Amino acid sequence: MSEEVTVRRACPEDGAALLSMLSRLAEHEGAAEPPRLNENDLARDVFGLQPRLHIAVAVNEDDVPIGFISAFENYSSWEGKAGLHICDLWVELQARGSSVGVALVDLMRAWFPNRRIDAYVVRTNEALGFYERYGFAHESGWCLYRLPSA
Repeated sequence: MSEEVTVRRACPEDGAALLSMLSRLAEHEGAAEPPRLNENDLARDVFGLQPRLHIAVAVNEDDVPIGFISAFENYSSWEGKAGLHICDLWVELQARGSSVGVALVDLMRAWFPNRRIDAYVVRTNEALGFYERYGFAHESGWCLYRLPSA
């Protein structure tokens, strides 16, 4: 990929593209249901006065989004400090292999320096290799348990 890519904080004008990419991510992972996140949620939880979710977007030279990463702050009582949890990382097919994912993770690390970063990755997702190449380590001793909301 020879075009110029910029990574930046997502803005409200990116909302429709973010939701579209999130839907493609869910489909790619074989999710049983589409994501429930919507424009109102973005306005409140990403672009509001007290963001609960942080999103960076990668855009091409025409300012068209070609990838995004979302994350939220967490806290480890074990380590006694704040961490970061990557919720989603998506790079459009035509932009894969061109370091867009690396740039997105790097930007999150710059926003939240010296934090442990966790990411859950679907076992069948080829992105496992990306995370391992980046330096993430598989935590084989841990299992995800989830109690669904009522």
